[in-house]
Amino acid sequence: MRKIGKFVIYCCIGIVATLGILYSVAYLKGEPDLNKNRYIKLYDQNNKLYYQNINDYSGQYVSLDQVSPYFKKSIVAIEDQRFYQHHGFDIKGISRAIKTNIMNQKKSQGASTISQQYARLLYLTNEKTWTRKIKEAFLTMQLETHLSKDEILEGYINNVYFGHGIYGIENAAHYFYNKKAKDLNLNEATILAGVINGPGYYSPLLHPNSAKQRQKLVLNAMVKQKMISKKKSHQVAGSKLTLASSHQIQENMSTYYYKDAVIQELKSLGFYHQKYLNKGLNIYTALNPDYQKALNQSIKDQNITSNIQTAFIITQPKTSQIQALVGGKDYNLSQYNRVLKCKRQIGSTMKPFLYYLALENGFNPTTKFMCEPTTFKLKDGTTYAPANFNNKYAYKEITLAQAIAVSDNIYALKTHLFLGTNTLYQFLKDFHFPVKNNASLALGTLSTNIYDLSNAYNTIAHSGQYKPIYTIKCIKDHQGHILYQNKEKPIQKLDQTTCLLLSHLLTGTFNNQFSTYLNATMGQYHLDFPVACKTGSTDYDNLIVGYTPDILITGWSGYDDNQKIINDQEKQLVKNIFIDMMKHSATKKKPTWYKANSHIIKIAINPLTGENDENGIVYWFKKE
Repeated sequence: MRKIGKFVIYCCIGIVATLGILYSVAYLKGEPDLNKNRYIKLYDQNNKLYYQNINDYSGQYVSLDQVSPYFKKSIVAIEDQRFYQHHGFDIKGISRAIKTNIMNQKKSQGASTISQQYARLLYLTNEKTWTRKIKEAFLTMQLETHLSKDEILEGYINNVYFGHGIYGIENAAHYFYNKKAKDLNLNEATILAGVINGPGYYSPLLHPNSAKQRQKLVLNAMVKQKMISKKKSHQVAGSKLTLASSHQIQENMSTYYYKDAVIQELKSLGFYHQKYLNKGLNIYTALNPDYQKALNQSIKDQNITSNIQTAFIITQPKTSQIQALVGGKDYNLSQYNRVLKCKRQIGSTMKPFLYYLALENGFNPTTKFMCEPTTFKLKDGTTYAPANFNNKYAYKEITLAQAIAVSDNIYALKTHLFLGTNTLYQFLKDFHFPVKNNASLALGTLSTNIYDLSNAYNTIAHSGQYKPIYTIKCIKDHQGHILYQNKEKPIQKLDQTTCLLLSHLLTGTFNNQFSTYLNATMGQYHLDFPVACKTGSTDYDNLIVGYTPDILITGWSGYDDNQKIINDQEKQLVKNIFIDMMKHSATKKKPTWYKANSHIIKIAINPLTGENDENGIVYWFKKE
C-alpha cells in the first residue's frame, strides 16, 4: 500500500510540475494574438464593400459593462460554473464527463470551459482530433496567463454563434428582442444563454418549446449557484418568450447566400487558412448588386406562404462570373445554401445535353421520331416504358424542334437509345457529374445541385467555351498585395456550331405554334427578345435554365423534406422568377443574340412537319 501511495504522490507531483512548466511556457510565449487584424472583406463588381467579417464574427463588439448582468451570470451558470475559480480547465467537470461517458456510452458529455471555447472560436475548428485538442489546451493556457477572466468572457460572448447567421451578444439581442445587450432582462438573457449550446435546436424562433426547456436548465443552474431564487426561477420559466415582432440585424443579409459561395470558393483555393486570415483578406468578387437585389425582390414578390424553398444562380456566360446567387427564401430563417448543397434530380433540364450530342451525330431541327406510348426493350433484357406529361402523345412523327419545345419524353429516350446510352454517360462524366449509365438518364435521373448544372449550361451559353463558374476575381492582403487573380482562360470544350444550333432550338419553348398535343413549356410567357430556355420537373422539384449571350439564369424550387409539389402556383414559381429576371436584365442592357457562323445555313421550315416553307420559321442547320 505504501508503494501505491508513493506512486500516486509522485504522479500528482509530476502532473503539477508538468502543468507548471506548460503554463510557464505559455506565459513566456507572450500575449496571445487575439486576431484583431483578422478579417475578410468582400467587394462587389463595382469595388464596393458589401460584407465584412472581423475576427470571425460580423456585427458589433461590445465591452462587458455594456452587457446585461443577467446574461453574464446566465452564460457562466450554464456553460462554465467554475469559470472564475479554475485556470482554464475544470478538473471536476472533466472527471464528471469521463464518468458519464464510461457509464453511458450512448450519451457523451463534454467539459469545455469558456476559456477553451474562446480559444477554439479564435483559432481552431470543431474537428475531434488529438492535434486540435492539444493546440486548444495550449492556447487556453496562453489566454489564462495573459488575460483577466472578464477579458476572456468579453471576447467569448462577442464571438459565439447564436444561429440565424448571428454572431455576438449585441447582434443576438437586437435580432431576437430588438434591444441592446445591456437591456436584456432575466427571461431574455436565459433564453439566449441556452441557445449557444445548440443554435439549430434551441432557437426560440424555430423551436420555442425546446428553447423554453433549455431555459429551465439555465435557470436551475443559476438557482444552484445562488444567483437567483427558486421563486424567481419558477416565475421566469412560466413566462412567455416576448420576442420582437420582426427579426433583423443591423446589416443587409440579402447577400449572405452569395457570401457563403465566396467562402466555399475561398476554401477550395486554399486561402481560408490561418496564414492568410490572420493578416486580413480583401476579396473582390463578381457580385452584381443590382441583379442580387432584383433577384431577392422577385422571390419576395411571389408571396410564398408555404414552406416551399427556391434557389437561383445567375452567371455571365462570356466570363463565367457568378453575378447573383440566392440559396433560399430567407437567410434569417435558414442558412442552408440550396444552390451549393441541395442535390436533386434535374428532370428534363437534362435534355439539351442529349440533343447537343444528337446534333453532333447528324440530327437537325427536322429529324423525326414517332411519338406514341412505347415500351423499350433494353440490351440487358429488361423493359422500360416512360410516359409523356399527362400521358399525352402526338401519335405521329414529330420533329426535334417540337420535341424540344414541348419536352417530349418518348423522343428523348429514342434519341438516347439511338446514340447509345454510353454517349450521354461519357458527356456527363466529362463535366464531373456523378452518373450511372442507364436508359432513364435521358429523362434526368441524375441528382446534382444547380451550381454544377449552371456550370455545364454556361459552356453551351458561351458557344462551347468552358471555364468553371466562379465568384472570386481577385484576393489582396491588408497591404494591397495580390495573393490571387483569376486568370484562367476558357477552352473550347464543345463544338461552337453545335452549341449555336442548340441555343436556337431552345428558343422554341416560348413558341405556342408547337402546342398541339402538349404545350410549349414556356408558351404562357412572352419576352420581346430571343431566349434559350429549358424547364424540368419531377413530382418533388421544378427547375429552369435559360440564357442569352449575356446572362444565364438557373433556378430550382421544392420542399426540403421532399414533399410533392401539388399547388399550381408553386409549380410556376421558378418560371415567374426567371421571367422577372430576364425582363430586368433587358432594362439594364439591350439584349443580344447569337450570330450564325460560316458553318451554318438558315432555312425557313414548317417546324411541325419539317418541310421547307418560305413562310415558316427560320431555323439553323449545319452546312453539308
